Amino acid sequence: MNRTAVWIVAGCLASVASAVAAAPDAAGARAFVLKLYSHYPSKPNGRAFDPTGKNANEVFDPGMIAAFREDARLANGEVGFVDADPLCQCQDDSGLKPKLVSVTMMGPNAADVLVSLGYTGEKPRALTLHLVPVNGAWRISDLSMGDMKSYLADLLKANKEAAAQHQ
Repeated sequence: MNRTAVWIVAGCLASVASAVAAAPDAAGARAFVLKLYSHYPSKPNGRAFDPTGKNANEVFDPGMIAAFREDARLANGEVGFVDADPLCQCQDDSGLKPKLVSVTMMGPNAADVLVSLGYTGEKPRALTLHLVPVNGAWRISDLSMGDMKSYLADLLKANKEAAAQHQ
């Protein structure tokens, strides 16, 4: 009986320890964003990184992924709202020099990461990635830059307008 109790307690402690280890934190947010931007600029003849397509599950939360898919569906093979890579705010990432500026925890389950997007010969622009945990890993739930307060809100609005035009 005591042996069983010991195993139960050990199992409980292990599950608590793994939950604490998997808890989203600033260091994890920083590592996630650094990994994302390691794909930029694109490497010639390298594996193409497609954050809104085949790599979306590694980058965005389910709400953003659903909005990207709806945009593609409504565009019916044409260019929809998403006409550029949202992570670099560009169609061509040549000369991009991304720099992680800061990570701010916005609560136990949210972080904002400020990234400076610098291009050769241009003034850097500040992009904020709004992160949330999805299955224990950070994912982007929204982006903002300058006058664009919510990329997701703009995308959902465009999807709604495109859907209305299809009817």
